[in-house]
Amino acid sequence: MDSVKINDELLIPAGRHTLDPEEVSARQRERLLRAMGLCVSGQGYVETTIADVVRVARTSRTVFYKHFADKEACFLETYGQMTRARIGASLEAAAAVEGWREKLAAGIGAYFRWMADHPEVAVTTVVEVHRAGRRALEARGQALEDWTRTLAGVAVLAARSGDRVELDEAAYAAILLTAEAYVHEYALQGRLDCVDERAAAVQELARLLFEGATSRPQPDIAP
Repeated sequence: MDSVKINDELLIPAGRHTLDPEEVSARQRERLLRAMGLCVSGQGYVETTIADVVRVARTSRTVFYKHFADKEACFLETYGQMTRARIGASLEAAAAVEGWREKLAAGIGAYFRWMADHPEVAVTTVVEVHRAGRRALEARGQALEDWTRTLAGVAVLAARSGDRVELDEAAYAAILLTAEAYVHEYALQGRLDCVDERAAAVQELARLLFEGATSRPQPDIAP
């Protein structure tokens, strides 16, 4: 999910239309997910009600319960789509450059730019997820594991280039949680549009951790 805006193309045309039932259902579901993200980022998860969501989505409770068992289920799907989009943006940025060091920096930079450009995503996935219950925290844990794998992928690329990087989970967590902490801080301050100014600090942290754990294999010496 790269936007919480409910554009006209997501609405069902008034009166008779030619949309098939699957398309109608898909549009309704997408509107509900975007409405959940918009409501939660604007007023908080606890304060958001199903009535708020269906009002913003311009649908009904009947339609809501057709797609989701409850508010929590809708939030979890919204959170999942948001985190996948965020991680995807970092992977896309990393894929556009050569060299594992450059990929590491590009992925982190993209994360901060994404959060600056998508404040609703930042608030929902970094701040409000902590108020949404145990299942939401479990989803956050899974998202952190997914994000960790992207960093581990950089270590694999480093090894392929001859630089063996041996980082443990604590090192990966230091990078990820530092980045998240900055986003959390700026969200609470209402300054998410400036959060990308912290990218350089996290890029430097990652560089130091990766460089500190890097070694080149020693050539075999004949006896």
